Parts: sequence; C-alpha cells; structure tokens
Amino acid sequence: MTVDTPNPNPESETLQPAPATTAQRLTAVAARVFIRLLGSTMRVREIGREHLEAARRSAAGGRVAFAFWHGHQFPLVHTWRRRGVAILTSLSRDGTLQSLVLGGLGYYIIRGSASRGAVRGLVGIIRTVKEGRDCAFAVDGPRGPYHEVKPGVLFTAQKTGSAIVPITCAVRRARIFTRAWDRYILPWPLTRVVVAYGESLPVPPGTAPEEIEALGTELARRLDELTASAEAAL
Repeated sequence: MTVDTPNPNPESETLQPAPATTAQRLTAVAARVFIRLLGSTMRVREIGREHLEAARRSAAGGRVAFAFWHGHQFPLVHTWRRRGVAILTSLSRDGTLQSLVLGGLGYYIIRGSASRGAVRGLVGIIRTVKEGRDCAFAVDGPRGPYHEVKPGVLFTAQKTGSAIVPITCAVRRARIFTRAWDRYILPWPLTRVVVAYGESLPVPPGTAPEEIEALGTELARRLDELTASAEAAL
C-alpha cells in the first residue's frame, strides 16, 4: 500500500476530462434504465445500520466516507442513489461514461483519478465533504491490486474529520465475472441481497504515514470480515 500524499504535477493539473460523445450519452441512458429496472427487483436487506448512525454522531458535521471493494458496487449504487454522495471518477473516456451513469442516478461527480488529475480529484473530494456531503471510495480501485486498500479514503477522512464506514454486500444469485480483475458481481433479477455496514474507522488529523498504512490494513480486514458476515446473513 502506498501512503505518500500525491505530489502536485502541473502537467496533470491541466488535463481535462474526456468529452462525452453522443454514443456515450445514449449508452448512459440505457445503463441507468438497466440499473433501475434490475435494482428494483432485488430484495434488499440492510444490516448494521446502527454503525452508520453511530458514525454520523461521532464525525465532524455528521459526514461519512463509505469504503467498499471494487466489484461490489451494483447493489450499493442502487441502494444509495439519489442521495448526492460524492464519487471520484477518472478523466478517461471510461470515467466520462461512468460520470454520465452515476450523475444521472443522483451522485455528485468529481473528476480525477489515482494516476491522472490525482491532486485535483482528491482536493475536490475533500472540499466537497467539508461542504457537507458524504463520499464513497472503491478502496482498491480503479484497477487493483484486488482487495488492497489505497490511501485516498484515509487521507480524505484525515483532512475532513469524516468517519470511514465500511460497506459491502452479498448476493444470493449473481453472475460473477471471474476474468475481471475485480470479480464484478452482477445480481440476477429477483435475488436476495444483503447490504452491510461496519463499525466506523476514525483517522485523527495528526495521524502519521506509518499509522495510515496500518489503518489501511485494518480497513481491509474489516471489509473482508464484513463481507463474510453479509454472506452469512443471506
């Protein structure tokens, strides 16, 4: 796990998001319809909501930073739509499509990534959280390694006073794309889903880099245990 704060790169700061094409706009409309239709058939049960409520009581301004594993996002995206949660998407063409899809589902989109526009993206997330929004990170994204926590969510919590809330899901019947690096889970219609929230993980303002690394390891452990608990609750 890398714990160094991203270094400002003047060249990356001038990068602009890839413009949306007509084909992408049409694809995004179809994707949003698909997510709403399939999501509406899922029988979702939420567990551990008391951890989310406790996190809001303890965090600055009641703000939380959701942390989840890449590949689990379909049920989570549908469950938390229309609530203005801030999401970081890349500057690439794929990021543009993702922005169109998630923005149309009621998420607040900030452009940037771990490799291109990193500083701008992280600063944008921090500013947005301080303004009063929750945020969410696929903590092993955008391209892995699989289930290895990146430091973005930890730095955001450290700078904003928000509480990190692990969130995951388990699906009774799903197509799992085993050849994808994140082993993406696509639920079948009418299946049972458990969305689980874990105990919050605070990151105090003065946390040292080596402590950040240890917190990343702890967050990974909690996410894995939480996923096992969600699967048992099915």
